[in-house]
Amino acid sequence: MPDKRYDLCVIGGGLLGTSTAYFAARSGLKVALLEERDLATGASGAAFGGVSVGIYGYSEATVPPSYVALSKASLALYHQLQDDIGPPLDLDAPGSIDPFYTEEGVARGRERVTGLKACDVDCELLDREQIREIEPAISDIIAGAIYCPVDAHVTPPCVVGAFAKAARQLGAHIETGARVFSLTKQGDRVIGLRASTGDISAGWVVNTAGIGASQLASTVGVNLPLACSRGQMFVTERMPPLLRTYVHNIKQTAVGTIVIGATRENGLTETATTVQGAKEVLSWAARLIPALAQVNLLRSWAGIRPVPPDGYPVIGPVEGLDRLLIAVMHRGVTLAPVIGEILVDLITRGKTRHEIKPFLLSRFANSAAHQLREASDTFYAS
Repeated sequence: MPDKRYDLCVIGGGLLGTSTAYFAARSGLKVALLEERDLATGASGAAFGGVSVGIYGYSEATVPPSYVALSKASLALYHQLQDDIGPPLDLDAPGSIDPFYTEEGVARGRERVTGLKACDVDCELLDREQIREIEPAISDIIAGAIYCPVDAHVTPPCVVGAFAKAARQLGAHIETGARVFSLTKQGDRVIGLRASTGDISAGWVVNTAGIGASQLASTVGVNLPLACSRGQMFVTERMPPLLRTYVHNIKQTAVGTIVIGATRENGLTETATTVQGAKEVLSWAARLIPALAQVNLLRSWAGIRPVPPDGYPVIGPVEGLDRLLIAVMHRGVTLAPVIGEILVDLITRGKTRHEIKPFLLSRFANSAAHQLREASDTFYAS
């Protein structure tokens, strides 16, 4: 590395890490980002790419307003960043449809819409006929759906590349092939890290290492409970225009391919695709959108989601340990811009305008077991 002292060292070269590096460099901090492999080779490179304020994969019908607020703020930042750092963000905002297949699912959807509207989210619960006016390709198996016209999607590796390029242009040092072995501390303060490229001193360390965040936190005595879930993804050959919105985990790209996902295989850490996973996802996708029944697949891939015990993000400082910030979560695609802004606000201003108290690591301190509230079923369940 060209230097061994930085204002901030970010660990992890995915969406959260590169977003943080960008906002830090933009604020004038001397920042380094270390990634063990290449940028976007973890969950960020395998993600579907939804940027949603209307779709949430959680088992409860409603979502906490503080979490909706983060999603709204992040979507707004995406639009701003599209102008600030350019088209490589690959942002498209066609809206989303979150289908339900039973009357019980529709009832949950109605409750969710009520909660979202209370947070000033533009969305509505539509019946089958209304949905098919928007998406004629959807079959009759749906009983209703939430339509959110403001929702967007991105190609996550493009977002990572855009953040990294902009951060470098602002002076950030980004190094790949740099494995971080441990954090270092002095008393109750983190002062840097030990890496394969040498020791680094840092005024602040941000841990955005995804599924590896727990191991790194443990090197300074921090217990970061974290589960994992494998998601298998598939992309088809090009098709004529078929979808206007994205339908939960199915979207059509600008070149006509269809991206379809994703399994939720809890506890698995191997990034391999399986015949069973393909059958599970693709058979349901063909039932939902019959035009997909005969389309050929081009490729498949899988990623490992890091999932905190209650399904919601871990964001911010660690109680009793100064100068360390953590950001680990599922739905990092949606939240990446606002997470970068929050972390840099905490470093430069000591506070943030966003409500993050519900997402502090300390919420797990007094509970021996934490119930995973994220839905553990596959993408199509409602």
